Amino acid sequence: MTLISVGDMAQTFMLRRFSAGAKQEASIAARELTTGISADIGKKLGGELSRLSGLEASLSRLNGHRVVTDTVSLTANAMQSVFGQIDSLTDGLGTSLMSASNMESKGLLDGLVADSAARFKSVLASLNTKVGGSSLFAGVATDRPAVSSPDVILSALEAAIAGAGAVSAADIETAVTTWFDDPGGFAIVGYLGGTASGAISVSPEDQVDLGITALDPSIKATIKSLSVVALVARGTIVADAGTGKELARRAGAALLQNQSDRTALSGHLGYSQARIDQAQNRNEAERSALHLARNHLLAVDPYEAATRMEAAQNQLETLYSVTARLSRLKLVDFLR
Repeated sequence: MTLISVGDMAQTFMLRRFSAGAKQEASIAARELTTGISADIGKKLGGELSRLSGLEASLSRLNGHRVVTDTVSLTANAMQSVFGQIDSLTDGLGTSLMSASNMESKGLLDGLVADSAARFKSVLASLNTKVGGSSLFAGVATDRPAVSSPDVILSALEAAIAGAGAVSAADIETAVTTWFDDPGGFAIVGYLGGTASGAISVSPEDQVDLGITALDPSIKATIKSLSVVALVARGTIVADAGTGKELARRAGAALLQNQSDRTALSGHLGYSQARIDQAQNRNEAERSALHLARNHLLAVDPYEAATRMEAAQNQLETLYSVTARLSRLKLVDFLR
């Protein structure tokens, strides 16, 4: 009979290897029992990974859409908030200007004109709102403000009015309108942004267009009406009180007419917001379904995992018990 002996060092390494293997098996079984997902995906799927790859690709695509829709939703909500601010700043202003211009009280009109000039500055500040460092109404030029400062715009208007030799209220209004419509006027001096951004994909099937800039006709018309009143407040182009009253009246009428256009623009943005919300809901529903399919594909039997973990623990306990007994064996105990 051949006797195979194992040295102390070899025995130590052997016991360590058995211990490490049992610990690893217990750890794997515990992780599978906790997550419910197989630790060895290749073995679980029998090497057929095409279905899993398809699920992972779809989830990755939806995760990308999730980032986009969250960003677009934040932008659309912020833009709608700016429209609300502009509506609040101009609400009732047109009627008040028209009423005050028909009264004899110069103090009332002067106070209203000064207040309108302050609102003009606030409207421009609202249009320069940034979210996450990106300008909302500057088109693709998100790194810079959408519109110039009030002083820059008013100074350019004063120069245009002086160049046209406008003195009467009608001529001044014409000069202001010409400057705002001229490609070399407001579009260059007053607007600092770039071209409107294009449509953005929020799902595999849907796109939304948030390409609203400060050059939009309804926004530009609001700026124009308020700038006329701000010019009256500056007092550099008004020859007499009658001209100031007439300019205030004309600006008030223009604000009333422009209100419906801004409402329509806000409604268009609201439609885009609704589509974004719908896309988010569909994307989340699809993500949930794909996650369920993936988990079902990789799921392990919890009873089987618990059995393997318990078997590994029993192996470790037996190994520790044998190791402890071997460590107590001494030759002198058998030579007595």
